Amino acid sequence: MIISAGNEKENVISVTGYGRLFIDPNYLKVYFTIGCRSNNLKTSLDGVNDDMKKVSEIVNKIGVDSKLINIVDLKFGPKYEYKNNVNQFLGYDVDQKVDIEFDVNRDNEEKASKIIGEITSLKYLSTCNIEYGLKNKKEYLAVVRELSFNNALEKAEQYAALAGVRIVKANVITDRDTVNEYSRSNSNFIADDIEYDKDSYLPKGKKIVLENKVYVTFDIEK
Repeated sequence: MIISAGNEKENVISVTGYGRLFIDPNYLKVYFTIGCRSNNLKTSLDGVNDDMKKVSEIVNKIGVDSKLINIVDLKFGPKYEYKNNVNQFLGYDVDQKVDIEFDVNRDNEEKASKIIGEITSLKYLSTCNIEYGLKNKKEYLAVVRELSFNNALEKAEQYAALAGVRIVKANVITDRDTVNEYSRSNSNFIADDIEYDKDSYLPKGKKIVLENKVYVTFDIEK
């Protein structure tokens, strides 16, 4: 669109460009929390420690390299609930977080699946998740930014043709939104105004999706 600024006409077209990229993940992570509550802090700590010994046995049996196991975020202390204008003591909470990170391949996916199956036997398992992610994504960020700019240029050229004018050059490029990253699996994905490619639909497997949005103002002339 052509924008007017006061009495001085500014011959520009401003558009928003979108880019979306589907990438195979290169790491997967199993992460879980062991949490115990009791009326005695030592009892809660002992309960968590007992489960952690079982975790060590499980990963050794499955053949997981100990370097891949991160034991993080041990939290403990009294737990209260405010009720009837009084802080009521509920017990002592102890929570231990553990994550195990693998490169993505069939062998490691099988190990992750076995870990999930085995740790369900833990007495104090409170949460358990598995996620796929993307490391070293600099090259992918460059690609998705290029896609979003090209999408903006394509739109601008179409509007220019409709208006009977010509694109001269990009005047302002605003990249104020961070690249959005998330994973999708086993669901159809509508690609909006972006051209479909072989990865636009994800009937199986797992993908990491990178999305970018850029605002571009182009100079035009008749």
